Amino acid sequence: MESKSALYAPSAPLPNVQEMVKTDLSQVPANYIRNETDIANDAALCPHLSSEVPIIDLSLLSKGHQEELTKLDQACKEWGFFLVVNHGVATEVTKGLKEAAEKFFELPLEEKNKIAIPPNDIQGYGHTQVDRKVLDWSDKLVLLVYPHQYRKLDVWPPTPFKYVPKLQEN
Repeated sequence: MESKSALYAPSAPLPNVQEMVKTDLSQVPANYIRNETDIANDAALCPHLSSEVPIIDLSLLSKGHQEELTKLDQACKEWGFFLVVNHGVATEVTKGLKEAAEKFFELPLEEKNKIAIPPNDIQGYGHTQVDRKVLDWSDKLVLLVYPHQYRKLDVWPPTPFKYVPKLQEN
């Protein structure tokens, strides 16, 4: 299936966090550091949030469970993400994907950069810069699966991922 391109805001190339740590573990660049005032202000904006990531039970949602639907709505509005349980994906698949991701991040930088995130996209390896002053202290591997038309299997690393053929079937 051919993928369509979704355009995203241009993102300037950013240095690789893993490589920065290898170079100088004692020095974190200023644009990755949040000041205490900003942290306190963020906490004050959301005093009702717990430190626990919301957990959504997909089996309850699929049965139309209203309380779970309310939890999902609240998680999306207040957190922006959540953990899904009882989704039906086999444990060996999720474990295999986690292991493959760990192996990917152990690859040399040159290998990972073969699928670097292009300027007007979010898929691939690297960093996406959002319009904010402080950057995330992380490198990312972003791979869209759904909707199908935005899936770009050419940015999926050939190794160690063995899931691409299975995705092509769906």
